[in-house]
Amino acid sequence: MSTHAERDQASLRRRLEVLKLPVVSLRRHGFVMPADRVATMPEPEAVGVGPDGTAFAVWPYRDGGNRKQVTWHVGGRRRVIGAVDVETDLRVSFVQPLPEGHVLLAAARAKRGAVNAEVWTGSGELRHSGHIGDAIEELLTTPEGKVWAGYFDEAMGGSGPEGHGLARFREDLTVDWLYPLDAGLPYISDCYSLNVEDETAYFCPYTEFHILSVAGTRVTDWGPSPCRSAHQLLRRGADLALLTGWGPEYDVATLLRISRDGVRQEGRQCRVVLPDGMEASGLRYTARGDVLHAFLRSTWYSMDLDMLSAASGQSRA
Repeated sequence: MSTHAERDQASLRRRLEVLKLPVVSLRRHGFVMPADRVATMPEPEAVGVGPDGTAFAVWPYRDGGNRKQVTWHVGGRRRVIGAVDVETDLRVSFVQPLPEGHVLLAAARAKRGAVNAEVWTGSGELRHSGHIGDAIEELLTTPEGKVWAGYFDEAMGGSGPEGHGLARFREDLTVDWLYPLDAGLPYISDCYSLNVEDETAYFCPYTEFHILSVAGTRVTDWGPSPCRSAHQLLRRGADLALLTGWGPEYDVATLLRISRDGVRQEGRQCRVVLPDGMEASGLRYTARGDVLHAFLRSTWYSMDLDMLSAASGQSRA
C-alpha cells in the first residue's frame, strides 16, 4: 500500500502532465444577479440551468431569515428577466424550472423522511413539498416536468430512493421511476455524472463507469468508459465528453464516441480554462445535452462539444 507521500508525488506528476495538455477556453455566456442587490447576498446559494438553457439562481436575503429570491436569466444579457421571493427553511443546493412557470428548490441532504424539496409557483406560492432522498449529487428537470436525481455514495444503503443511485420524480415530488437493483445492470455506488436532454437521462456511475441512458423505463448500457472519474458528461448523438475528474484531473476533458464495439476515446485529452487562460477551479457546473454551463460567482460561462473537439484535434461532421 502506498504512503501519503507517494500518493502526493503521483498526484503532482499527473498534474504536471495535465498542464501540458491542449487547452479549451470557456466562453463568457452571461451573468446571474439578484433583482434586489442591496437586500440580498452578493453570491447565489444555488444555480442551475433548465432544459431550454435559461439559468436560475437563488439569493438569500441579508437579514438572516428564511426569505430567498429566485431569479432567472438568459445568455448575453446583464439583467434579470424574472424573479420571485419565497419563504423556505431549505438550505438550497439545487434550483430547476418546471412547467407553468413553477420552480423546484431542493437541499442535497435530508434526514429520513424529512422534506428536502419544494415546488413554488411564479407568484411565490408553495405548490408541493416532499422528500426526494438524501445525498443528492445532481438534480435536473425535463420539459414535461419530470425530476431526475442522482445520488452520491453516502446514499448507499439508504431505504429511500437514494438507495437506487438514480431516481425520477413527478412534478408533485412522488416517485415515478427507480433505477433497478436486480436487472443485471451496473450498480450505482455514486451517480458521478448526469445529463438530461429532453426526457432522457445519460450518466456514468462509480464504480464500473459504464455509459448508460434511461428513456422511459428502458435502461441502455453502452459499455464501459475508457475514462474514469469524471463528474460531468456531455452528449450529442454518438459523441460524448467526460469532464472534471478526480484530484489533479479536476479540469480535464476527454472526448468519447459510442460505436458497435463499445465506447472509445477520440483524440487527445484537453484542459478546460477560463477565458483569460486562468485555472478553471471552484466552478459550479450543469451539463445539458452537448453544452456545459459553468458559474463562478455571478459570471456564467459555457462550452460545447464542438469547442472540445477542436481543442482535441477532432472534427465533427
